[in-house]
Amino acid sequence: MCNTAIVLSLDDVVAIPELALRVIVEPAAERPLRWVTTSELTDPDRYLEGGELLLTTGLVRQDWAAYVRRVDRAGVAALGFGTGLSHAEVPQALVEAARAAGLGLVVVPEATPFIAVSKAVAGLLADQERESTVSALRVQQELTRVISRKDGPARVLGVLGRAARGSAGLVDAAGTPLVPARFRLPDAARRALGTLRSGGGTGAVTETGAEGTTVVQPLGAGVDGPFLVLLAPGPLDAVLRAVLVSTVALLTLDAERSRAAADAELRLRDQAAALVLDGAVDAGAGVAALLGGSPVPPRTVRVLRASGVPAGARERLAREHPEVLTTAPADGNIALVVADGAAREVADLLAGLRAGVGVGPAVPVADARTSDAAARTALAAADREVVDWDERFRGSVRAGLPDHAARALAASILRDLAAEPELLRTLHTYLAHLGHWQPAADELGIHRNTLRKRIARIEELTGRDVDTAAGRADLWIAVVIAREP
Repeated sequence: MCNTAIVLSLDDVVAIPELALRVIVEPAAERPLRWVTTSELTDPDRYLEGGELLLTTGLVRQDWAAYVRRVDRAGVAALGFGTGLSHAEVPQALVEAARAAGLGLVVVPEATPFIAVSKAVAGLLADQERESTVSALRVQQELTRVISRKDGPARVLGVLGRAARGSAGLVDAAGTPLVPARFRLPDAARRALGTLRSGGGTGAVTETGAEGTTVVQPLGAGVDGPFLVLLAPGPLDAVLRAVLVSTVALLTLDAERSRAAADAELRLRDQAAALVLDGAVDAGAGVAALLGGSPVPPRTVRVLRASGVPAGARERLAREHPEVLTTAPADGNIALVVADGAAREVADLLAGLRAGVGVGPAVPVADARTSDAAARTALAAADREVVDWDERFRGSVRAGLPDHAARALAASILRDLAAEPELLRTLHTYLAHLGHWQPAADELGIHRNTLRKRIARIEELTGRDVDTAAGRADLWIAVVIAREP
């Protein structure tokens, strides 16, 4: 159940009796259905993401063959045609085009509102997601329960294999099975092991092919093993990935039991912090819960980045602030996930150890990576001191750009305008008036047509389109920087 993505099939929707949908063109191949959308446009493809059940009443007369080609390229799951409004029956041209494209087509009777279809699909998706979440929690609870037994690793691997509807095992660097002893290593796993041993990968290696998905994950930081191998018949969805992460954390802990308890705890904190910073909050909370007595990540956190941290500082943090999750990435700076209310105290502790500290803004824990990015910027401005993003940078995009980088950016964008100060003044005035032609022209004392010609010239020289948000943003930042003393 954990290996089932949160999507539906056309059959799932047609099976809802109260909708009274009727299939008139069976899809040539099953397509995942992720949502329902309604459109009467002749070219709705530009507004589609793929996986939709697209509903229409055919309000606008059109070339149905061309319509089907467009929505098929956009990746719709199927078409639903509402009868009794614009058309008494589904147009035969649409039926033929759908059949030629292998695109499923269903009739939505006049008595069934489109909103009823949307609500029904939303309900089915919610039920599936709820069922998958409950299943994942049960699996993670089972993993935690069995790891403490004498044959914990074997039991954990059995739980993971059943969750994936495949198999899992531990092998050494040569590919020799460790647990279970009869574990069969496929060719894809041997290739992945070779990649890891040669230094071609620092984390998990995943291969997907006709036989399914193979994941090889080293336990620990070395390339000597052991390695976790997972074999699944299909792709790994988000729920199974979370279970896999928890399994890796548990097996890594078991494989390193000979190490000091403090070191093992730091590694667990690493895993939890890295997961939270990577957006996998539920998996991070599950790992953090294994610390014993330490709370799961709070709802509102700040991320701290510190450099020049002396040896033993993380052990001290674990003793004095057991609720803080820390990780030491490869760049040499440590990252800390801290409850909002404790952030300043932790930052001062690190500063007292003569470390430079950058403090990110308070954010919901699911957005920890945003606070982390800000903390990195703040740390870049710190020199054996504490720099708080909220105090130093908040409220201005320009404030977050180093002077040399900002001026280089402005010079690059405005290079061909440097010799034309009147165009620079025109651009600033136009953007300051939010692109409104008449107020800008009035302030400049010129005719609107003259202003339009100048803006066209500016677009040509800068390569930016003032009618796009990205173009305006680039030009505004560049002009502001250029006008700085």
